[in-house]
Amino acid sequence: MDVSFPKKEHLCLKRRFDALLAQGKSFFIYPFRVIYLLRDPDSDPAPVQVAISVRKKQFKHAVTRNLIKRRFRESWRHQKTGLTTCITAQNKSLSILMVYGASEVLPFSEIDTRLKLVMHRLIELVTSDESQ
Repeated sequence: MDVSFPKKEHLCLKRRFDALLAQGKSFFIYPFRVIYLLRDPDSDPAPVQVAISVRKKQFKHAVTRNLIKRRFRESWRHQKTGLTTCITAQNKSLSILMVYGASEVLPFSEIDTRLKLVMHRLIELVTSDESQ
């Protein structure tokens, strides 16, 4: 079980980011608004690439925004294996943008619990897309 979050799993290529925002589908599970795009693998370095966004308008201090992102990344590292294996088995590629929408800083346990729900929802959506 790989519990790292290497650079190749970060969504940072501008054209992929733009395609995600233009063509992606979305859903909301508090505190995350999730925008995802399932596509055929085109020499992607990783089957799942993810980005997290915390709005500067909600959290004025960079320290607070970074705290939220650190908590998300830690939770992501421990839960990504189920989604990664599902995507790899279907020979697809997935780009995800998660926008933090809560007005307060949630504790790690709450973020971890909510991210588990997001992962289950993504797995359901990916497997239902494949069956259609």
